Amino acid sequence: MPKWNNFKFVMLSLKSLQCFVSLVNSKSFTRTAEELSLTQPTISKMLQQLEEQLQVALFVKPEHGRKRHVELTEIGQRVYQHALGLLQAEQNIFLEIENYQQLKTGTLKLGVPPLGSQLLTTALFDYHRQWPDIELAFLEVGSRGIEQALLSNELDVGVLLQPFDHQIFNSIELCDYPLMVVLRRDATWATRKKINLEELQHQSFLMFPENFSLNSIILDSCQQHGFYPSIACRTSQWNLLADMVLQRMGIALLPKYYTDMLDPTLFAAIPMEKPNIQWHLAMAWKKNLPVSPAVRAWLDVIHQHFQKIKSTLEQ
Repeated sequence: MPKWNNFKFVMLSLKSLQCFVSLVNSKSFTRTAEELSLTQPTISKMLQQLEEQLQVALFVKPEHGRKRHVELTEIGQRVYQHALGLLQAEQNIFLEIENYQQLKTGTLKLGVPPLGSQLLTTALFDYHRQWPDIELAFLEVGSRGIEQALLSNELDVGVLLQPFDHQIFNSIELCDYPLMVVLRRDATWATRKKINLEELQHQSFLMFPENFSLNSIILDSCQQHGFYPSIACRTSQWNLLADMVLQRMGIALLPKYYTDMLDPTLFAAIPMEKPNIQWHLAMAWKKNLPVSPAVRAWLDVIHQHFQKIKSTLEQ
């Protein structure tokens, strides 16, 4: 380890370094004073203090009787190069902050469940159109995984299924759709107006993966009605669930948002009651954490987009 017995570390003033660099570049005390809006005696004093701090001579001393001129010593040349780097680093810091605040740089870390991603397509396109320099980083897992990632500060925002702890998260509502029983159009129950959950206890269920919050809600509801469903298959792909219904593998419970997209000549989607299970999603972010400009812009887009959808539905 080197020893620094004869050298005292000091905090260098960026102002004094700026004065030093400006003088070297202009080679004129007069122009340096004008550029920095300082007096020439102040310039001389700042340079003298800088040399005293560094304990080296930065400029060649003029011979007796000669006008002072700007000529760097060998170590002065080296200090000059380092000073340029420090001043550039300072400029880069402020430039980085400006870009961050003006959304010219940054990342939006967003948790999107497979069953809710389609809801956000238009909002994501709108956000990217407005702020093309913001990188979008997705975590595509179920609502449970998104909630854990939000709690551990791995995400900025994420889509959560209600209910969740509103003392921990702020949120903007995205949608609230009932679950529907999906059957083949030629099924016996296809003409029913409603179906009770307990009537399905002898059916084969096509379910979501175990880490999906909606999966847990369905299973809990089944157990509260006295049965545990026979599960034929699990998948996160809603359209695959529908295809398996068509192949007579079982029945599926899907949000009305998706059953409205099914071909009514092939499928029947019957409202389920007792209980009425809702697919209630919200865009959530952790309370008491600073919200970056990129996240704030995203929340603004979400609020505008889904308020517009809500207004349309209420008309």
